[in-house]
Amino acid sequence: MRITCVIGTLGGGGAERMMVYLCGGLAARGHEVTLLTLDNSVPDFYELSPLVARRRISLPTFRAAGGIRAIARLWTLTRAVRATKPQVLISFMTISVLASCWLLRIPYIYADHLDIRHLTYSRKWEILRNFFLRFARAVTVLSERDRKFIALYHPRWKPVVIYNPALPGKGKTDTRPAFFQPGKKYVLAVGRLVRQKGFDRLLHAWRWIYEKHPLWRLAIIGEGKEKAELMQLADGLDVQQSVDFVPAQKDLAAAYHHADLFVMSSRAEGFPLVLLEAMEAGLPAVSFACTGPDVIIRDGVDGFLVKQHRTEQLSRRMSELMKDEAKRQVFGSRAREVLSRFSGEKYLDAYEKLCQQVLK
Repeated sequence: MRITCVIGTLGGGGAERMMVYLCGGLAARGHEVTLLTLDNSVPDFYELSPLVARRRISLPTFRAAGGIRAIARLWTLTRAVRATKPQVLISFMTISVLASCWLLRIPYIYADHLDIRHLTYSRKWEILRNFFLRFARAVTVLSERDRKFIALYHPRWKPVVIYNPALPGKGKTDTRPAFFQPGKKYVLAVGRLVRQKGFDRLLHAWRWIYEKHPLWRLAIIGEGKEKAELMQLADGLDVQQSVDFVPAQKDLAAAYHHADLFVMSSRAEGFPLVLLEAMEAGLPAVSFACTGPDVIIRDGVDGFLVKQHRTEQLSRRMSELMKDEAKRQVFGSRAREVLSRFSGEKYLDAYEKLCQQVLK
């Protein structure tokens, strides 16, 4: 099959990493795969398989383009899609390319990578999204909640649940991350420093427990527009002496293997790769029970799930594992089962089957 995959950029992010994995996996299975990205201003964070053809264009956003320039933008995008000669197109979170597919009569599959109920669009974009997704051959989502929501409110869409895969890590390394202090145990949190990730709630939870665990530190790894605000919050809560804000890392294997506990405080998620990676490395996890973590974590088996907004309960569950090394080891050994529960082969099988169904 000739498959074109489209995403905005290959900058750091879970959807971007999944796109790289999907393209490489489909190409390794003998398909002719082209990856089209739409913004040259963002450098690649992930390395693409040499089996995948890469095409880059640089387009202004529709809001920045406006008027006649928006028509020119659509024309440029449509020409770029047509040049890849796809039999089927897979779009990750890129609505505008669906208009090109519709004009060219190319069958398309659309994928969202966040809880669909938390996505926000302007009224104009919501109308366009709803129109073009009626003609998608499939709309892939990351949870049963999203599938049921779509079935109720958008009955003409064709939702299919495909979970993100847990991928094998590089194995344990003896080299401890440079930002880990000697003799300290670490709670690890990873993600963009934006409101969705809920690091403000994590800092409030940390305030209630850090003094009870003087040998522990909290490391928050990531970059984002709220970094300065979060650092000020840590200072205002008087926890800054036990919290490390660490820049985004390309390779988190050492951090996962040398940390002792993983925590996720998000207000909304899709199917978070960082949680899968941490558990594959043998880390027990504590998370709010938003979409994604509520499927990945088996409460009381390999981690703990906490009802949304129950910040005090989050701190209690963290503290429970921080003071019980035996339970951390038991949970951590079970956490590694994510590799079989959410395998990469199942993920590639699901998308390959969808593409085959589209051609039929």
